[in-house]
Amino acid sequence: YMTIEEVRALIATPMKNESVKGAYLFSCFCGLRISDIIKLQWKDVFVDRGQYRLSVSMQKTKEPLYLPISDEALKWLPERGEANDSDYIFPLTHEGTVNDTLQHWAKVAGITKHISFHVSRHTHATMMLTLGADLYTVSKLLGHKNIATTQIYAKIVDKKKEEAIGLIPNLTD
Repeated sequence: YMTIEEVRALIATPMKNESVKGAYLFSCFCGLRISDIIKLQWKDVFVDRGQYRLSVSMQKTKEPLYLPISDEALKWLPERGEANDSDYIFPLTHEGTVNDTLQHWAKVAGITKHISFHVSRHTHATMMLTLGADLYTVSKLLGHKNIATTQIYAKIVDKKKEEAIGLIPNLTD
């Protein structure tokens, strides 16, 4: 997963392929897999009671999901312009090509860890838990059928908490 600081670094780093940049950052803020981003159409984005939402049937689980979209995620949707409801939002190429592009972009941004599109999903989950969302809610946002799948992310957050506690200096010597 990427830290919020690393996501900020990516946002600040120019990228030639705006579609890949937008799709990746959109996924960081909504948690969709690349397979779901690729098939996302404009008809899947709608407003319900003043809240932007996504209606997706997850490729992996076939589960229909109705997800609220954060204001931060909305910033990474391209302009719709004259696009029809059936037009794809993010015209992406093969996943391998996308991942090569992401890795180069991350390197330019000064990020040394390996980045693939799936890292955006891990980033979303970890960010939500770090910011205080409960495990059950994050599980539902990711479309997990079993909360045990989501608990992997909670372990990452626990490790970060332990590192934070370790920052307290010894004041009694």
